[in-house]
Amino acid sequence: MVALNFKSQFAPDILSGRKTQTIRKSARCKAGDEIQLYTGQRTKACKLIGTATCAICEPITIDESYIAIGYWRLPAGDAEHIAKIDGFENLAEMRSWFRAQYGHLPFGGFRIMWHNFRAEAA
Repeated sequence: MVALNFKSQFAPDILSGRKTQTIRKSARCKAGDEIQLYTGQRTKACKLIGTATCAICEPITIDESYIAIGYWRLPAGDAEHIAKIDGFENLAEMRSWFRAQYGHLPFGGFRIMWHNFRAEAA
């Protein structure tokens, strides 16, 4: 099973089903893998949010003027949708977060989408 750690700001959106993907520097899993979604890993506050099945793991590029999945640049509406299912209010907020996190754009990594999410019992 693959473990993915999230900043606590994203936990409510994962639990509500609004956030159904994550974007990472490396491909941590492949379609069909079981994944565990955590917050606070490697701390005393570590908490399992839930488990899911990886549906898709594919290359993504986030640039100032476009989002690309593989070699395909997405239309503006699709790029906005990617931002929302990643837990951001809009594409501008997502770009700003990635710019702050990694120091610059473009960002190249992998989009990991999941399905069959099962929340951890409280």
